Amino acid sequence: MSTPAKPLIQIKDVVIGIPHKRRPTLIIVDKANFDINYGEMVGIVGESGSGKTMICRTMIGTLERRGGKIMSGEVIFEGQDLAKANDATWKSLRGKSIGYVPQSALAGPNPVLTIEAQLAEALRNTGDTKNIKARSKELLDLVKIRRVDTVMKQYPYQLSGGMRQRVMIACALATRPKLLIADEPTTGLDVTVQSQIMDLLKEIRSEMGTAIVLISHDLALIDEVCDRVVVMHAGATVEVGSVKELEKPRHPYTIALNSSRIDVAKPGSELVTIKGNAPSVGEWNPGCRFAERCSIVQADCKVGVHPELIGASGTHQSACIHTELLERI
Repeated sequence: MSTPAKPLIQIKDVVIGIPHKRRPTLIIVDKANFDINYGEMVGIVGESGSGKTMICRTMIGTLERRGGKIMSGEVIFEGQDLAKANDATWKSLRGKSIGYVPQSALAGPNPVLTIEAQLAEALRNTGDTKNIKARSKELLDLVKIRRVDTVMKQYPYQLSGGMRQRVMIACALATRPKLLIADEPTTGLDVTVQSQIMDLLKEIRSEMGTAIVLISHDLALIDEVCDRVVVMHAGATVEVGSVKELEKPRHPYTIALNSSRIDVAKPGSELVTIKGNAPSVGEWNPGCRFAERCSIVQADCKVGVHPELIGASGTHQSACIHTELLERI
């Protein structure tokens, strides 16, 4: 089966704000840009407050529940601009063509419903109400849960964190979505369980052809499982490329992130940290928002608007205007 030429979803110049009746709208994401292809696994990385989760909520239509709003830009999903979608459109997509695995395995499942009831609810979204119980068991088998008959009768509090997260993945897969968004799905899980969840996502991607967006702080994890990486900083996309391409980053922020990784630190040596603090949400200086923390900053980096991504969509793109100086870092 050939892969469609156009991306599954395109984020184009998306600006997200939080409107306020008495104060100017607080802009929290400005100029987010990236594509996700069919069957591709894309990682979104960046410090807390960079806009990762807000972009995630944009792709599943829950932004307004947090008081956010798309101020401008496009979210093109299979040719349809979801930035302008109404509730009826989102109801036809969310939990169907677009699946979601929440950040916390503790907060995800409904505590008053058995696992069987939660899976049944997810399966009814397909419109097919036949053989619900058998199909629920198949979903639990798919996510590698043992003792399926026992687990079906249990409540979330009776399961481990890893088991609860597997149940949430099973619910998200009930409708065989084309796009699965996993917002830090291994948060709070031990290292062994994290590895198992990642292996599971890779298998799902391989067997079902589902495109997966993985939001994470763990760069080593992103390198291991993803095809491409989107780097966010202070509400903007600063670099996009394949995992291989980002072995030679073209933005100082990406270089700083890689340098601060624990998995590349030498035993006994002092851990490397990124200089300074990330700017507060919406309180961005003119020009490049990484300028105050950058070791190769030039005068023209601190004027005007934040630089656009340089390069064609689908290639290695960077928002740095002085890539010729990167060798100094």
